[in-house]
Amino acid sequence: MGLALQTTRQDGRATIAARGSIDLHSSDELRSRLTELVDAGERDVVVDLTAVDFCDSSGLNVLVRAYKHARAQNATLTVTGAYGRVENVLRTTGLDRFLIAEAGDGAAP
Repeated sequence: MGLALQTTRQDGRATIAARGSIDLHSSDELRSRLTELVDAGERDVVVDLTAVDFCDSSGLNVLVRAYKHARAQNATLTVTGAYGRVENVLRTTGLDRFLIAEAGDGAAP
């Protein structure tokens, strides 16, 4: 299926809604978009994975690197909407502890 990305901005937050699979073939597109947003001055970036059905290690790598890049630029990057296999891989790897926004912390639901 590939990966489709849509970026919206509202109330000082940039949200990237991803749809499809984040894998070796599509992760570069996500990496580029996240890097561009942070480098352009966005300080609150949310990756909405509600419509993502698969994320492999290359996708996880992109999320971790983007998280670190955002922190280095005094920005935040969080993930929302992960469910099923995607949520499971985030929890199994422990990445949920710093990537997944908890309810009430100001991140998008």
